[in-house]
Amino acid sequence: MILSLLCMTVGQMNSLTFNFTVICMQDIVEDYHKDNRTDLHWMEDPSQKSFIFSGVAIGAVIGLIPLVPMLDHIGLRITFTLFGLISAASSLLFPLAVSIDFYAVFFVRILQGIGTSILYTVVAYIPGIWAPKNEMGTFLAVLSCGFQLSNIICMPVSGILCESEYGWRPIYYIFGSLTVLVYVAFFFFYSDAPKNHFHVSPKELSMICAEKKPKQGKESVPYRAICSDKCVLATWLAMCGRNVAFYVLILYGPTYLREVLRFDVKGTGWAAALPFVSCAAVKFASGQLTDRLTMFSEKTKFITCTLISMVGLAVGFMIMSLTTSRTIAQISYTFAVTLSGITIMGTIKCLQLRCQQHVHFATAVIAFMACIWQFVVPLGVGYLCPNNTPEEWSFLFIIVSVIVIVVNIPFPFLTTAEPADYAKRQ
Repeated sequence: MILSLLCMTVGQMNSLTFNFTVICMQDIVEDYHKDNRTDLHWMEDPSQKSFIFSGVAIGAVIGLIPLVPMLDHIGLRITFTLFGLISAASSLLFPLAVSIDFYAVFFVRILQGIGTSILYTVVAYIPGIWAPKNEMGTFLAVLSCGFQLSNIICMPVSGILCESEYGWRPIYYIFGSLTVLVYVAFFFFYSDAPKNHFHVSPKELSMICAEKKPKQGKESVPYRAICSDKCVLATWLAMCGRNVAFYVLILYGPTYLREVLRFDVKGTGWAAALPFVSCAAVKFASGQLTDRLTMFSEKTKFITCTLISMVGLAVGFMIMSLTTSRTIAQISYTFAVTLSGITIMGTIKCLQLRCQQHVHFATAVIAFMACIWQFVVPLGVGYLCPNNTPEEWSFLFIIVSVIVIVVNIPFPFLTTAEPADYAKRQ
């Protein structure tokens, strides 16, 4: 679990680094114009800059295409390692790509996206194999904390290095090298089945496998049945709302803090990271609660987690849209980020219970839809906030809060904790 969490963290960090370093990469623009060039550098072109942000989404879609077949045929151990090494290579190559041209940077961003495409699936896949049934919520909370830890580490480190004499380039070399070390360790220590791992005792194995039905050979994924399941469709729709809000926070949080709230570079790093500390803490606590509050049904628990998160997101964005106070805006930003993580405790848990052994496909679809939003959000922000004025950002935040509320309305009425017919092993 610890190695998997580290892999999740460094894999996500590699795709996030540009979101921060973009505010301290003015040296490449200055170098570009030293030769008296009058055309715009891609850092100065809003449309090209938006495509650089969206490159990760394009890469993630590409990575999702072979993901489910790879998991079915070669297992998570090899698949996750391959995707992680691609992520590491993308980070190590980024400074070189910047020195070449826009297309090189765009290509490397696509590689970063390929590296992240597996992360949502891993969050659901590993607990189904390695977690005892009464610890599923805790495993899910811990692994999904990788999305928060990546920000907690990436933003302050990037802020400190950006303002140091070394500049922004070492950030990519450090994170890329760390990624290689973590994924190589994962390859040597992880096993696709607890029974095949040399550190798992018979007692621990019996705890892990208790109340789990044994797998009877390879099963084909019932794609059509899953895609027509009302419970699954409502969950996918709820995650769409979460992802719209999440990617505005992730991709443009540093920009909002820097350009609208007027933090300095180092202050932006800390201000962007601290909300994710509280998010990780709240998520871990919610994981413990969902495992221990046995007096409530599973459906009650995952609906509660989802609705608390979504309402919190909508309220946070709405307050940011209405206030002119920097302090209130920062508190609302922190509030929205903190509650954004609990969504996974509801939606992914719902899919685990509903889809059982086929949850990797259901979460792969969530990852695909996340890629779509990761591509659309930069284009939308570029169109709605071209000048980074408070008025433009207020309008954007109102739109996001409305989307979050509307798409979550079906979730409490259509979801269920009962396994679907297609997931019941004979």
